[in-house]
Amino acid sequence: MRLGRFPHARLILWLGVLIMSCLVPVQAQLLQGQTQATPFPLTEHWQYHWDRLDPEPKPVTDPEIWQAIAPPQRLTVPRGAEALWLAIPLPEGRSPFPALYFQGIPHILEASINGEVVYIFDELTPENTLKHKEGEFPIIALRPEHHGQTLLIRSYVADQSSISLGYDGRLLYGEKPHLFRQLILRDSIRLILGFFFITCGFFPLVISLFRQTDSIYGSFSFVAYLIGIYTISTTQVIRLLFDYSILWTFLHHGVFHLLPVSIGFFFEHVFGVGPKKLIRRIWQTHLFYAPLALILAGTGIITWKTAAFPTQMGGLFTASVIISLAIWKARKGNREAKALCLGLALFLACTMYDILNHLYLIFPWRLQLYPWGMLFFLIALAFILERRFIEAENHLKAYAQASDRFVPHEFLQFLGKTSIIDVQLGDQVEQEMTVLFSDIRSFTSISESMPPERNFNFLNAYLRNVSPVIREHDGFIDKYIGDAVMALFPQRVEDAVGAAIAMQRALHTFNQEIRAEGYPAISIGIGLHRGTLMLGTIGEAERMETTVIADAVNLASRLEESTKRFGANLIISRKTLQQMANPDQFAWRYLGKIMVKGKKESVEICEIYESDPPPLKAFKLETRSQFEQGIHLYDQGEIEEAAAIFKALWETNPEDTVAHLCLLRCNHL
Repeated sequence: MRLGRFPHARLILWLGVLIMSCLVPVQAQLLQGQTQATPFPLTEHWQYHWDRLDPEPKPVTDPEIWQAIAPPQRLTVPRGAEALWLAIPLPEGRSPFPALYFQGIPHILEASINGEVVYIFDELTPENTLKHKEGEFPIIALRPEHHGQTLLIRSYVADQSSISLGYDGRLLYGEKPHLFRQLILRDSIRLILGFFFITCGFFPLVISLFRQTDSIYGSFSFVAYLIGIYTISTTQVIRLLFDYSILWTFLHHGVFHLLPVSIGFFFEHVFGVGPKKLIRRIWQTHLFYAPLALILAGTGIITWKTAAFPTQMGGLFTASVIISLAIWKARKGNREAKALCLGLALFLACTMYDILNHLYLIFPWRLQLYPWGMLFFLIALAFILERRFIEAENHLKAYAQASDRFVPHEFLQFLGKTSIIDVQLGDQVEQEMTVLFSDIRSFTSISESMPPERNFNFLNAYLRNVSPVIREHDGFIDKYIGDAVMALFPQRVEDAVGAAIAMQRALHTFNQEIRAEGYPAISIGIGLHRGTLMLGTIGEAERMETTVIADAVNLASRLEESTKRFGANLIISRKTLQQMANPDQFAWRYLGKIMVKGKKESVEICEIYESDPPPLKAFKLETRSQFEQGIHLYDQGEIEEAAAIFKALWETNPEDTVAHLCLLRCNHL
């Protein structure tokens, strides 16, 4: 079917802007913190000291061991230190449901109050190394008697050179419902963006599955789904819903390893495989490593962090290659390459900011930019997809317009189709229409005197003059048969008659033009008849065409042939003439009855001479009753009386060739 505008890519662009305008205030609220009394961050009177893993915590009152610290801050781990102890005073309060929200403190082995362990995140192996753990819900409930006590936290630092405190979130204290709302607020940006990315990939996926379209739609969906899943997979809400299942970890890391594959795959479908198929080789390498990394990390041979390192380095290399090729294409004026460069550059800039700020704490705020970078990148891809969609739509429109020149669009409408793509062998419909047949008189002898090129030029020039008037009178051309034209008029008989008269007048103008170029003047005969037609498709699976099958078509063709016998320019069946509301609006006269091949009964026919030169038209109008009396005598078998009438008419006006040929018919008998 004809592909209408499906503005999913443009919708992505607008929704992206809308999401940015809605979520930026949420991000700002997270940066500024809560202004209400609860929950509130614990950022004052922190103390810390370094120690081995086994010893018990030193008394907090010992000033020689404990040192003050004000988060957020980054600490350098001294040589030999395996654990970091933190002492954090809890505020006084009267809340009956106090709770803590653990954020910004990595690798918590245990958190205790008055010797009672209240929270454990990471655990150690017998070799004193960290076990892999899927996660732990970060909000815990306290008892009212914990108010004003000291929270002791032991964190694992044995394999680290430094540790950051308070940069990935702040330790919050308050009532559990407020803390849970804060957790949801913290995850809301990534959740909304993640599901937005997934939704963006849904519509192109549907198109790629159910329509034969460019594979760019499928590759865009691949990128959008992976970005969406990766974005939501890091949220506490999603992990809590799945009870911190190991399957979610496999999904998160699997998506991470496939992201470079999807981006390279999309680039290939937009810009090609690159020099020496470089892009294809790169994403195939990533695709080979992805399951290998999942197997190695999943079986514990290497850690998930170690398995991710080759993909991180390979991803940076892939991004640099893609940006380089995109810049090269952008310099040649490729707007899609410019969009890809901008989107990928913003994505990488946001990602590098997060990495550098995590490693070196360049900025004191905790804003993560990589979800926004993904949004910018997806908007750039959506821009490319929109351009490709417009190009495909324009191509389809051009194809539809081209097909209309071979198969009339009106024909398809009668079949209930909107495009030639939807036409099936055997489609058919029954419709009452007026059929017009026209043919150039003696064209065979004319064409024999001209070379092929002049033949086609002459014929096309003639058709350029007469074909438009058919459309102007609400008809359409079913087919060209050499120099003959077959047209259909689905509405009124008057439309077909008007078109036939206009064709004769257009022919007069055409003859004046071609005489100046050395071509001979031509004349045409036109036959009209109205009846019930069967429009449909015939042929076989590899070759089919539209056609019209009906007795009315054959009769119209025979009437056109009769114009040669009678010397008339336009002949219409009397039955068709009588279907007009006012037949006398056109100049006509009765020509009698003829036998048509294939029909048992004779057919009454009439001549319409509306397009004749004014003197001849006036003569025919004046002598119409006399002429029709001659036809009546001829039909009655009174040949001599009829011949006398036709002879008198012809001798009065030798230009009345119809009267002359009727006289010859009488003499022949």
